[in-house]
Amino acid sequence: MISVQSTSDSLRLGRRRNRQPEIAVLHDFVLDHYVIFKSQLNKSLLQMRHVAARGGGNIVVGQYLVRGGKAANLASALARLGAKTHLIARTSGLGRQLAETLLRPAGVDTSCIRTDGTLALTVSLEIPIDGRLTNIMLSDPGSNADFSFSDIGRKGLMTIREADGVALTDWALNRKGTGLAEGVFKYVGREKLLLLDPGDVSRRPGDLRGLIDRVLRRGYGVLSINESEALCLAESLIGGRMGKGRDSPELRGLKAARELASELGIRVDLHTSLFSASFKDGHSYVSPTYRVEVRRVTGAGDSWNAGNMYAEWAGLSDEERLEFANALAAYYISHPSAQHPTRAEVEGFILSRRRRKRDLRRLGVRIQPITC
Repeated sequence: MISVQSTSDSLRLGRRRNRQPEIAVLHDFVLDHYVIFKSQLNKSLLQMRHVAARGGGNIVVGQYLVRGGKAANLASALARLGAKTHLIARTSGLGRQLAETLLRPAGVDTSCIRTDGTLALTVSLEIPIDGRLTNIMLSDPGSNADFSFSDIGRKGLMTIREADGVALTDWALNRKGTGLAEGVFKYVGREKLLLLDPGDVSRRPGDLRGLIDRVLRRGYGVLSINESEALCLAESLIGGRMGKGRDSPELRGLKAARELASELGIRVDLHTSLFSASFKDGHSYVSPTYRVEVRRVTGAGDSWNAGNMYAEWAGLSDEERLEFANALAAYYISHPSAQHPTRAEVEGFILSRRRRKRDLRRLGVRIQPITC
C-alpha cells in the first residue's frame, strides 16, 4: 500500500529564473478533425445504422479543426506558458502552412518543420459512454510513421543543442521511434531536461523490449505515461509480477509506475483522470486532479506534460510541480475552446480552487489526503 499526502496549499507561484525556458519538441504535427456526438454511443450507433439502412444520408454533429499530434499540442501548451518553443517535425507543404496558421499565434517556432513529407490527419470521434466522454481516433500518421533521427536535420540538431529541454513524443506511432529516441538520448545526454512520452505502447508490444533496453535503461530522463501505458510497459519489463488484482486501473497503474521507476532507475511521472504521481530514487509524490466539466479528452496528457516540464524549470517542488500540471490539464479540458492557458491563467485557476477549499473548511467539510 502506498500512502501519500495531497499537495500543500502553499504553491509558490513566483518566477524562479530570470528567463523563460527554451524547449525543443519532437516529432509529430497532425491536422485534427473533431466530431462531437451528444448522444450516448449506443444511440449514436443506432442512428448511423438507420441512415445506412436507407442508403445513406446526413447526421448533424458538432465539428471543428485544430492543431493535433502530441508534439504539436505539447509545443502549443508550452508556448502559451511563455516558453520559447520549437517544433521539429516532417510534413507536406500544406502541412507546414497549417502548422504556421495553427501554432504561430501561440508563439511556437515552426521553422524546423520539414516539407518533404506527407500530412498526417486524424478524425477524433468524441462520444459519451456511460456518462463519460470517450474519444475514438481514426488516424493516418503520414510522415510521422517513419520519422528517423536523420530527419531532424541540421537546423533541428542545432536547435536541440541550444535548448534547455527536449520533449520526445509518440514513439508508438513511429516505426523508427526506438532509433529516434536512442539517437536523441545520446545526442542530448544528461545535462538537459529530457522527457519521453511514448504514447499508446499497447500498439507495439513486440517492440517494447527494444525501447526499454536501448532507451529507458540509460538511467536518465523522465518517462511520462498514463495508467494503461504504465501497465503495458511493466508487463513487458517484469511480466507476471504485476498480477491482475481487484484494484482500479488507476491504482494498478500507480503500482506499475513505481515498479518501472525502481527497475529502470529513472523518474517516472504518471497522469490519470483521478491523480498524478511522480517516482524517483525511492520517493513518491501523488496529487489529486481537479473536478471539472470535461469538454474534451484529446490532448489532456500533452497539456499535463507541458505543465510538468514548465513547473520543473521554474523550480517548483515535486508536489507543486504535479499540482501545476494537474491544473493546466484541468483548465484545458474544461475550457470552451481548445486553447491552452497562460501561466497567469493556470495560477488563477489554482488560487480559485484553493479559495473553494477554504470555504468548504469553514463549512466543516474536511479535505482528505489521497490514500492509495
